[in-house]
Amino acid sequence: MQRYRIALLLLLLPQQTLFAAEFTGRFAMLGTTAVAEEGDVGYRPAGGDVLSADQQSVRLMFDEVLEQGEWSVHLQSARQHLSNFPLAERHSSDLFRYRLGGGNWLDERGDDAVTTIDYALDRLVYRQRFEHYTLGLGRQPIDWGSGRFWQPLNVFGAFAPTDLDTDYKPGIDAVTVDAYPGAFSSLTAAYVLAPKDDAELENSSALHYRRQAGELSELSLLAGSVVGNRVLGAAFESALGGMGWRLEGVHYTLELSDERAFFWIAGIDYMFADGTVIAAEWYDNSRGATTEAELGAMAGDPLVAYGLQQQLGRHILGVSLQRDLSPLLNGGYTLLAGTLRDGDNRRHFSLLHQLNLTYSVSDESDLLFSLLYADGKGLNAADEPQSEFGHLPTSATLRLRFYF
Repeated sequence: MQRYRIALLLLLLPQQTLFAAEFTGRFAMLGTTAVAEEGDVGYRPAGGDVLSADQQSVRLMFDEVLEQGEWSVHLQSARQHLSNFPLAERHSSDLFRYRLGGGNWLDERGDDAVTTIDYALDRLVYRQRFEHYTLGLGRQPIDWGSGRFWQPLNVFGAFAPTDLDTDYKPGIDAVTVDAYPGAFSSLTAAYVLAPKDDAELENSSALHYRRQAGELSELSLLAGSVVGNRVLGAAFESALGGMGWRLEGVHYTLELSDERAFFWIAGIDYMFADGTVIAAEWYDNSRGATTEAELGAMAGDPLVAYGLQQQLGRHILGVSLQRDLSPLLNGGYTLLAGTLRDGDNRRHFSLLHQLNLTYSVSDESDLLFSLLYADGKGLNAADEPQSEFGHLPTSATLRLRFYF
């Protein structure tokens, strides 16, 4: 952490940068309560079936745009307390950070509760603009793909369809070059570092090309190697008759097994006259499970463990509705549906429902209420999932956030 503090001070030393730099921040606090039934994660026959979690987090942001460049530093810290709640230990960004750039001030773990206070350097990036390209160095977000629920082209990690905090994508350690071959096209080359202490992981590299194709269409192409796996992908999005539609897919070859797979999505969205927006998207990943017996092996897959492959099953349908219920209140509903076959070749469905209500407290703050309910087969006797969503407990979350 000491090295990152020195790097931050060096960035702030030039007087013109110190006085011109923009300082902003975000503070958020949330609480979650869940009720676990038999077959749900967190259920204990001999103990309570109520799970709870609360978190308080702050993000400090220093940004400056210079004549020929710009820099950005984001520091974040969070206190989290979990009672009977599982703690997520791994994230997709862990695969693409040379050094962690953070740590724990507090880590207390008991039989039923965990309390942590951690800190992290989420962004430390400098971008220099030249005549025909821009060079970016440091910890920075890379966000590709056009899907609403899933983005196959987001090969360095993506938000899950049910994530509540999508304001800032985690930064990864990379060198990027952005070029603009034409007035309506861009080409990005990224070289991304693997963790220093993991000799089994390789550095990653990718090329992403995007261009406008007509007035309402865009085409994207992708090629590269991500943690040793070769990837080739493409996306096309357009509009017809007032309805937006998109296709996006990636073909990849796994280095260890030489397994070849194809992950693709197809989606549409439409806005009604009253402002209601409906979106639907079909997810198909040939590496996903099609039977209940295959789910146990999927949980230990590295791509699943780190969140690069977000769903266990091969086929998922996502549907969402968004509408402004009043000038200050926005409502959203998301449905995810998956299907698997059991040992007798019978098909079973699992469903996830998420209702979000967001109230604008002021120009710089809002209050979110989220309710999540899942239905389907739960965990088996070996604590392995038997469906995509059936093991998730019913939960309610309240979050207040504000910017300063």
